[in-house]
Amino acid sequence: MWDKLTVGQFISLYDIETNANLNIIEKQQKMLAIVEGKSEEHYDTYKYRDLMHDYAEKLDFFNNIPQTKPVDYLQVGDNKYKFCYELNEITAGQYIDILAFSGEIMQLNKIAACFFLPMKGKRYQGYGVVPHDVVADDLLGAKFIEVYSCMLFFCQLFSELISSTITFSMENQKMAEKVVDLWKGGAGYLALSK
Repeated sequence: MWDKLTVGQFISLYDIETNANLNIIEKQQKMLAIVEGKSEEHYDTYKYRDLMHDYAEKLDFFNNIPQTKPVDYLQVGDNKYKFCYELNEITAGQYIDILAFSGEIMQLNKIAACFFLPMKGKRYQGYGVVPHDVVADDLLGAKFIEVYSCMLFFCQLFSELISSTITFSMENQKMAEKVVDLWKGGAGYLALSK
């Protein structure tokens, strides 16, 4: 199922799972509806034991996130995006946006939009040429596992860079620690919490 799950579906599933206002039956119905592409009402006539069985069977994949490698490119509908691997290629604008959106898994598409540059033909366009919100909205339809692998790659790379780099001032060190903490709470949450 990981290969079929989109970023938008993952965000919705995570939101449901963490919503304290929903009871377990509501969570199961909503989550099954997302995974199976059916309405929540579809499950109203299910016996509860059948609902639990389907839930356990269809959402079991959440217990094991597969090992993945970052992708060079994402294809979302007709749009293609290039992943920005190099820290030294990130612009000040990207860095500011990364800090603004980090720390919240619910903003995974907005974080990812900082790293995936739209392609025009065989060339990628600079950050901001296509508005960030447009890219972020498009990435809701991207395969979650591909986006996750790239975000995890960047999080690990950035953590290693920060820990191995001598910071020149206390202010820089505090800022670097904040970024690592934000990543641990956001895009890197799934892997770093294991």
